[in-house]
Amino acid sequence: MRSIKERLEQGVLILEILDGRRDKTSTPTLGRDMEWSLIERELRELEEDILADPGALEKFLVRKRQSDF
Repeated sequence: MRSIKERLEQGVLILEILDGRRDKTSTPTLGRDMEWSLIERELRELEEDILADPGALEKFLVRKRQSDF
């Protein structure tokens, strides 16, 4: 499992590559789906990491109750 730092660094590189390709092709929507997918995945993984070991953030967490639905 990669560390948060490693995941974010790789994500930044991918986003920079996409941005460069957009500039070269003058296509602002190029790779938009990949960009959103990357950002959504990273946010989910960060949330999982925080919930697994909240550390100092624990006092700020509000956990949802599981409903019977």
